[in-house]
Amino acid sequence: MPAVTPRLRSRALRSLLFCLSCALLPATTSAQDSAAKDEIPIERCDRLPVVEVEVAGKHLQFLLDTGATSLLNLKSFAGGHSKQVHIASWTGTAATSAREVSLAELTIGKHVLRNLKLPAIDLSPIGAACGGPIDGILGVDLLDQMGVTIDLQHRVATMGGGTVDARVAYDAMQAAMEPCMDAFTQGNAAVFEKCLDPDVVMYTPHGEFVGPQKVIGYLQDRFFQYAPNIHHTSKVNEVQLLGDALWYSYEYTIDTPVEHRTGHGTTICRKSDGRWRILSVHNS
Repeated sequence: MPAVTPRLRSRALRSLLFCLSCALLPATTSAQDSAAKDEIPIERCDRLPVVEVEVAGKHLQFLLDTGATSLLNLKSFAGGHSKQVHIASWTGTAATSAREVSLAELTIGKHVLRNLKLPAIDLSPIGAACGGPIDGILGVDLLDQMGVTIDLQHRVATMGGGTVDARVAYDAMQAAMEPCMDAFTQGNAAVFEKCLDPDVVMYTPHGEFVGPQKVIGYLQDRFFQYAPNIHHTSKVNEVQLLGDALWYSYEYTIDTPVEHRTGHGTTICRKSDGRWRILSVHNS
């Protein structure tokens, strides 16, 4: 067995921080959460169903139309370039000349759709007919992408997919991981092991550790001996929610009784059975 030097031991501390950041990162970044549900009230423009959306800080009214593709009102959106596009409605699909407009973000309730390119045509006749502003049409393409269920009787649209602000995911994750943080500071390996996904993999300078038992064994040898005398901070760089998994990268500082260490890395946490667990840790 090779000798364990203080330098190797200190490197091992980086991996644990990546795991623990699941409970510590601030809720400031946007990402996806397919498990989140969001109910949006449906308003009326005369007899037409409309919902409120937000684009570039502006609150706009979009018509709900399951028989059409999504469109923007040319008079509500400046910019873009003209091109030939195909627009679908209940009468069929037809080619027409329209302006293509790029939207960095379009927010509906808690859901955020990013990097959209939508055709823009003059929708003012619809607004004139119903007696109110119509800034766009939320069509079958985006409704399907977000998993929207429309209940006209109760005047509510329920969304179960799409992209949601990461604050929702972070709040849920922080609450779920709080007992894990207590177990870590107390060096309670039995409790902390329950915070690990059954398929957890930890990549370290000392090798790969696959499965909860191997990971706990590594942490006991390299880290838990310092508990509870450890302090750390972290700064998130990027976060993404991919289905039931949360991926993030960040920079950190960690202090123990024997050293001061800074570094960066990535971690994946996965939500299963209604609970967040650590799935993958990779320090670099």
